[in-house]
Amino acid sequence: MPLSVEKRGVHVEVPDDRLPGLTPTFTLRIWCQPYTMADEPGYQREPGWPALLAKSRTWNNGFGFYGTPDGKIRFYLNEWGMFYVEAQMTMKKWVCLVVTYEFRSDGGVLRIYKDGKLADSKTNLPPMKRNDVPLCIGSTVWGDQGWYAWHGAIGPLSIWDRTFSPEEAAKASASAAPIKEGLVLHLELDETEGQQAKDRSGL
Repeated sequence: MPLSVEKRGVHVEVPDDRLPGLTPTFTLRIWCQPYTMADEPGYQREPGWPALLAKSRTWNNGFGFYGTPDGKIRFYLNEWGMFYVEAQMTMKKWVCLVVTYEFRSDGGVLRIYKDGKLADSKTNLPPMKRNDVPLCIGSTVWGDQGWYAWHGAIGPLSIWDRTFSPEEAAKASASAAPIKEGLVLHLELDETEGQQAKDRSGL
């Protein structure tokens, strides 16, 4: 069973020290199934802005995924309303999202793939602003029991300390088994008991 967010406060936190070396380059892959982006009692504190995951104290540093009222999913870097890539979502349908980021001499490059196909990209981005906040899956870390809670299901999450090529992004979207090279975190999110999500990256 995937992680099912059925009320505010249901989320998973990954300590910052489990995610070293993500400043210049990383790849993140996550499966998700949004039930709705609309505001509902017990979920978002503002209509239509659910957080799939976030590593930020505010919307102005780090990175994260958030939904929009018009049914899109955005991955932002540093500034939620300025530096982001996005993809259109279908409610109650599983999708695999892969995001890659690399910082080069001519600026940062951010890409989002939906089910293995490039959906959006941005160039000339600034370096990522690091923070020591846990990575929160299913909501944000601030507010009363997690504001902006996701409403839906969340499947496996994997993070690598390198940037995938388009071919690797397509391969990663076709199988739940993670590519081993550069893997720093892999959560199946399928635990049936207890309050711990097991990291299966092998590190």
